[in-house]
Amino acid sequence: MTTSANEVSDTGAAATDARDRFAEILAKRLPEVVRMALADSSVAVVTWTSRSPKGGPSALDVGGSLLVFDGIARAGDVERPWSVVLKVLAPAAGKDDPAHIGYWKREALLYGSKLRDDLSAGLRAPRCYKCDELEGDITWLWLEHVAEDGERVWPIARWALAARYLGRFNGAYLAAPADRNPALPPAPWLGGRRLRTGLERHEPLVARIATAPDNPAVRHWWPRPIVDAVLRLWDERDAFCEVLERLPQAFGHGDAIRRNLFFRNSASGAEELVAIDWEFAGYYALGEEVGQTLSVASAFYDIEPAELPALDETLFDGYLAGLRDVGWRGDERSVRFAYAAHAALRNLFNAVGTMAPDEARRNTGPGRPVEAMWNAMALQKFGHSWEKLAERRAEIRPFLLDRADEARRLMETL
Repeated sequence: MTTSANEVSDTGAAATDARDRFAEILAKRLPEVVRMALADSSVAVVTWTSRSPKGGPSALDVGGSLLVFDGIARAGDVERPWSVVLKVLAPAAGKDDPAHIGYWKREALLYGSKLRDDLSAGLRAPRCYKCDELEGDITWLWLEHVAEDGERVWPIARWALAARYLGRFNGAYLAAPADRNPALPPAPWLGGRRLRTGLERHEPLVARIATAPDNPAVRHWWPRPIVDAVLRLWDERDAFCEVLERLPQAFGHGDAIRRNLFFRNSASGAEELVAIDWEFAGYYALGEEVGQTLSVASAFYDIEPAELPALDETLFDGYLAGLRDVGWRGDERSVRFAYAAHAALRNLFNAVGTMAPDEARRNTGPGRPVEAMWNAMALQKFGHSWEKLAERRAEIRPFLLDRADEARRLMETL
């Protein structure tokens, strides 16, 4: 086997031992996973390389990383290309509560359950070849590498179809008769006050804005009328969450945004939607799923801000159609409330593009290496600089505040 010059990295006290141990596991496990991916027990790995899905550093970090491995395998005289994903999960500060929206082990537990086998027609998760529990509470998830068939930019019809599949998926857990309803285990890692716990991380930023709304650094990204509206919603967040939590709950992906959704043709030739990154999966009110889809579609440059009203209508109509496909006949007002409330609460307070560069400038001064580092990270992860991300977030906040106003009106009728 030939390899690229990739490393196993670790910054702990036992760095050398950890590197050696992880390299040993990798050398043993990779051939097994490749044989599973190719469904051929006779193949041998000839070459492999590893890379980051985003094009960044490809070292295998003991504390958590995401890598794509690809290469050539051979069976007799036949060579076959292959590609798999390794997702390393590790405990993280503030994410050790199973009820927290960001619980670090949720995805591994999901792949170890039968829930992923119960997904409705048209939507599926990547195949999981192996789930390795390593020392130090580290988990290696070996997953199918999912690539999309078609263009990266979706036409509006694609968004509608994705929403319809998500509606079928969510609705199947509420609309089916009891004897046919997919089993929802009472697992603590699927329940909890999901959106509420996710909002906690924004408290320092909101407090900072509230205490200095007229500071030029704040007003640059958060004009005073926006600040007033954002602070009002922040004060009402518990009331919104209480209504969301008392509505009927269904199993959901929890982060069904464009970069996590891939249309492709199955082995049978039928088109399907594959959803990756299930770490936020759990119970949500009907509508919350596509509220998240809407809220970041423009923030991540998947559509232009001017297209948001059309996308809003498309997603919601498609989602309702999917719910009806599986027999749901509930109150559309509650679905619209959950959709609008989640869209506003989940991302209106998000400071991507504002907080990190400001901290870098405050600590190191303009143009210093730390500021350059933040921009490099933004370009790698999002394809845009921090400033461009901040500009886009500022541009879409009025739209999200309109969704908050809509949810506020609907809440009075529920």
